[in-house]
Amino acid sequence: MTEKIIKLKDRKIICENTIGIWFDRSGIEYDYEPGQYARITLLNPIYNDSEGNSRLFSIANSPTRKDILMFSTRAFDSAFNKNILEMPIGSEATISEPGGNTNLHKDDSFPAVFLIGGIGITPVRCMVEYATLEKKNYEMHLFYSSPKKETLAFFDEFIHWAEINPKFRFIPFVDNPEKDWKYESGFINAEKIKKYLTDFTKPVFYIVGPQVMVDAMEKILLNEGVSPEKIKLERFG
Repeated sequence: MTEKIIKLKDRKIICENTIGIWFDRSGIEYDYEPGQYARITLLNPIYNDSEGNSRLFSIANSPTRKDILMFSTRAFDSAFNKNILEMPIGSEATISEPGGNTNLHKDDSFPAVFLIGGIGITPVRCMVEYATLEKKNYEMHLFYSSPKKETLAFFDEFIHWAEINPKFRFIPFVDNPEKDWKYESGFINAEKIKKYLTDFTKPVFYIVGPQVMVDAMEKILLNEGVSPEKIKLERFG
């Protein structure tokens, strides 16, 4: 597959400090697996800096959604993000072949357990949307940690998918919850994982997030006897 030209369709702040980016996919042959990433390169940027105008992004929407390609990024002060927020709708970019090693496993008789921190949620959105829309048989548990509710990207969508998909369980964590918060607080740890998960032998585990968080989650799983072959990792930062 060669690089494809795609056009900016929309962009907006989707939660505190996070930008959602949509490109038009209609009429473009572009295939990928749930959980993969691709490199986006802006063709006619307004701004330039030493980091350049090319980034690797996890794809956030199900591959069965043929109308769009969705991505998300932290709202850092960079030329790339300024371009995304200010370039005219319809501006062109290229997208590379998809890649990555955290794509969703094929056999839906094996559960999927996601241990996620921060913007590491992006590929998980893709996988959960795919499994829900296509009515796959994956049993899925999503443990998602962020400092506060306002920084939990896609929170409302995950709540909705948990309501319509009986095989999907959404367990969000925040460090300092408000009084009306009815989910988990603090950090994801072994005790809290065991509160929802009784069998560590069957699932495939996905750990995506900052390096410290990924290392801590991997240690928990190995201590519980999970085979390294059943742990998929992606570290950000």
